[in-house]
Amino acid sequence: MSNILTDAVTEDKLTVPYNPHLLVTYKAIAGTYAGPEAPTFLTSKVTDLEWDLHLGRVNSERLNKLESLINGLDEQVIEWTNPNYDKDEVLAGICEYFGINPTKQIEVQGTATFTGTIRVPISQVEDFDLSDVSIDVELNSYDYEADLYVDEVSLEEHY
Repeated sequence: MSNILTDAVTEDKLTVPYNPHLLVTYKAIAGTYAGPEAPTFLTSKVTDLEWDLHLGRVNSERLNKLESLINGLDEQVIEWTNPNYDKDEVLAGICEYFGINPTKQIEVQGTATFTGTIRVPISQVEDFDLSDVSIDVELNSYDYEADLYVDEVSLEEHY
């Protein structure tokens, strides 16, 4: 048995050069051992197999992280069932444990007033219309990590 493990295939022992587009036929593993089925053989390109192996490793890492997170949650749930915790503390603890930051949408309304001067050629003064002028107002939320979306803008002309 140890002879098989020591004779691992390395690049210098390969008799066929690496070809990522090579078609490979392999036996699919049956779903259960209780009812042996007729063997199924699949054919795939080497690149497809490599990609499947990569995704398998990534998914395995994710499952391991989730499993450790769930195992740690057992201890947290026992602590949170303590009557000294109120609902808000438990929700805050759950959010902290899972690293999530829930948000709530709050509708806001405001008015932006500005004054300024615009230079208009004398030949165009009689046809001047403030609604033809692009006015940009920048809104930011510095105190909160908030996304601010403006749904409607209206402009009253005072000139």
